Amino acid sequence: MDPLVPSDPTTKEYKEWRVSDLDGSSLTEIHMVLSTVVLSYWCWKCKTAAEFHRNPAKFSGRSWQHFVFECTVFLVPMFMALTDHYLYTALAVLIGTGIYYRKQIPNAPHRADKWAPDPRADSFKQSYAPGKITPKSYLSIYRAEMMLLTCFCILAVDFNVFPLKFAKVETFGTSIMDLGVGSFVFSAGVVGAKSVLPKRVDGKIITLSLWHRLKAGLRTSLPVLVLGVARFVLTESVDYQKHATEYGTHWNFFFTLGLLPICVPLGLSVYDDLRVTSMVLLVVYQALSSLTPLGNWLEHADRTNIVSANREGIFSFVGYLAMFLLGMSLGQEVLPDAPTFKARRMRLVSVLGVWTTALISFFLFSFVLGIEPSRRFANAPYCFWVAGFNAAMLWVFMLIEEDVDSKLPPQLARAGRPAGYEVPVILEAINVNSLTTFLVANLLTGAINIQVETLLCSTVQSMLLLGGYTLMFMLPALLLYRTGIRLR
Repeated sequence: MDPLVPSDPTTKEYKEWRVSDLDGSSLTEIHMVLSTVVLSYWCWKCKTAAEFHRNPAKFSGRSWQHFVFECTVFLVPMFMALTDHYLYTALAVLIGTGIYYRKQIPNAPHRADKWAPDPRADSFKQSYAPGKITPKSYLSIYRAEMMLLTCFCILAVDFNVFPLKFAKVETFGTSIMDLGVGSFVFSAGVVGAKSVLPKRVDGKIITLSLWHRLKAGLRTSLPVLVLGVARFVLTESVDYQKHATEYGTHWNFFFTLGLLPICVPLGLSVYDDLRVTSMVLLVVYQALSSLTPLGNWLEHADRTNIVSANREGIFSFVGYLAMFLLGMSLGQEVLPDAPTFKARRMRLVSVLGVWTTALISFFLFSFVLGIEPSRRFANAPYCFWVAGFNAAMLWVFMLIEEDVDSKLPPQLARAGRPAGYEVPVILEAINVNSLTTFLVANLLTGAINIQVETLLCSTVQSMLLLGGYTLMFMLPALLLYRTGIRLR
């Protein structure tokens, strides 16, 4: 063995060495693994719609049977895919199950005049009000799935059952955890678009001033920044392992998340087109990194002062801010209620346009200009890859919802759907208390790593611990949801 390589897997040095200099995995493998997320939702949606169609009066999506099915269809495939066990088996089972339930959904009654207005159009016109934002099931599922994936990975990476090709790469490359970090920021931007949309107050449409937006941003940021300080103090006090090239010596992801809501109102005060602002930020940042000595300094500089010691966190913030703004621009498209049924369907085209634009930009930077994606510095190719993937995921979720719901008779498709039909309980609970879930997952990850030598666990022990951990970080969100409490 190389004498410079730590030999004891219980030491901090070994754990830091283990996740250093990783190259990641291919885009094809990453997207194949994460396709289980989409297929899980498709299976659940088809089964739920088939049951609801058979007996709408007695349908209940809040039974123990439904809860067990949700855990099975959303958690088991994720375990199998992310631990590199039976990925193709999981995909085959999900596809077969989805087809089985999809065939159980009868087609809606045939309309004699196919050019006649859709019967559901009237309900959209009657319920529409300018400035009104009602929950969108595809957004809830998309955001909760990304959170579930992120929380699972932050502990799983500390076990040998989790392939290191899925862990964060050192500098350039792609991996599932790299995509998870970016998706967390992008999805936060999508729902964060509420803060910049016109609001309906007492029947009037109002737009908040810069001062009100700054105050709201500070209220949102303060708790997250406090968590960042607390995490730094705790990790230093227990000598917890850390990878300096991830965010820097003192910086952590909570600082990045906490600064975003403060910077967004300031950026909007300069120019109010989020998409243009984000593109300019990325192009300028990438030009400075590629055409000036900044890129070499970012990659190789010694950590001699507070800036150089935390250069990953400080400079990657530019990319994450641009990514957050891209998410907000997409949120402006999909969050407000559609005025007509046709307008709702046209959103599929809008989201597809974002996906196509991001994909073309990614290929331009990566394959034409030869710039590899870097999560470490959140460069332009990385941000466009994350934006394209998330737009694609959202588009597929919307497409599944549109396809399945279009099979229901008009009287079932309009209104009166019971709780548990639109969104699975476990995902709805995570969605309404996402930051709480993320915080609990981080606390549990630290506690387990302190109490358990994760690298010495067998495969069975690892899977049992990861299963228990997943249920534990979901439990507070489920309890809060059941009692009607929404923290964040």
